[in-house]
Amino acid sequence: MLFFSLSLLIMITTSCQDIKLKVAIESANKQCPVEMGEFGKITSIVYDGQNVVYTFNVDEVYTNIKTLKEHPESLKSSMTIMFQNPTKDVKALLDLVIKCNAGLKMIYIGKDSGDKVECELTTEELKEILNTDISSSQSDLTKLKTQIEMANLQFPSKASEEITIEKILLSNESVIYLCRVDEDAYDINLIEENHDVAKQGIIKELSNQSQPTQLFIKYCTNCNRNIVYRYIGNQSDTQYDVVVTVPELEEILKNK
Repeated sequence: MLFFSLSLLIMITTSCQDIKLKVAIESANKQCPVEMGEFGKITSIVYDGQNVVYTFNVDEVYTNIKTLKEHPESLKSSMTIMFQNPTKDVKALLDLVIKCNAGLKMIYIGKDSGDKVECELTTEELKEILNTDISSSQSDLTKLKTQIEMANLQFPSKASEEITIEKILLSNESVIYLCRVDEDAYDINLIEENHDVAKQGIIKELSNQSQPTQLFIKYCTNCNRNIVYRYIGNQSDTQYDVVVTVPELEEILKNK
C-alpha cells in the first residue's frame, strides 16, 4: 500500500537561499537510507537546482510500480492532496522550496524489477496547494479517500494463502477491508468462533506497522471511522466482521 508519512519528508532547515537549500539537502541525504516499513525506504534526497528529489526503493510485495505507472494522474492527485492543509513543519518545507523557485519530485523504483515511476509538483502547483482554503476535517477526509483510492490500485492482493483482500470501501462509520476467504482451505466459521483472537491479531498487526500505516490510522480516527475486516466465504458468501473501533485505534496511536 502506498501509504507514506509526510513527517519523513521534513528533513530540511529553513532558508530561502539556493546555496543554503543545497547544504540542508546534503545534510538530509546523509541520513539515508530512511526505512519506511512495508513500503520500502528513502534511498536519497538531493537538490538538483530545479527540484528537491526524493528517491524511494519500493517493496513490490506491497506496491505495484507498474500499476502506478498506469495511473499517473492518481499518483499526482494523491501527492497533491497529501500536502493540503499542511502542518507547520510541512508548510515550512513548502515555503522554503517555493522561495527557492523549486519543485518537489518523487521517484519510486521497484526493489526487484527496477521499474521506475516519477511524480512532480512544480513551484506554481505548490503555491496553489498552499493557497487552497480547506478545513482540517475536509482535508482529513479527502486524504483518507485518496489513500483508499491509491490502496485499491494495488488490490486484489493475497493477505495469506487462504485470504485475498479484494478492495477497501469507505462508509459513514468505517473503513472496510473486503477479504475473500478460500473455503476449500479454511472454515470461515472459525473466524466467528475465534473472534477475540482474530481481533487481537489485527490490533497487533496494526500496532506493528510502519509510519505510513500509522498515518492512515490517524486519518481514520480524525474522520471518526472504525477499521473493519469483512471476511466473506468464496462459496457460501457467509460474512463475518471484525471491527477495530475508533477508541481502539486511538489507543494504538497512543502506544506508538
